[in-house]
Amino acid sequence: MDLTEIERAFLKQLTSEPWVSTPLFDHEIVARLVELGLVEADPLASGEVEYSITAAGRAALP
Repeated sequence: MDLTEIERAFLKQLTSEPWVSTPLFDHEIVARLVELGLVEADPLASGEVEYSITAAGRAALP
């Protein structure tokens, strides 16, 4: 699977812990990763989104 440099970096960041978006985060940056099932996006009551890597996302990393 061909991932962009930004997508690979985001996946690598998620290998250590989930990440909660900031209010101004552009969710389109990682939308493809969510669509491919590499990342899960869980909306929080605060309006932020918590992103976590899936098993498929770990497998996609070298």
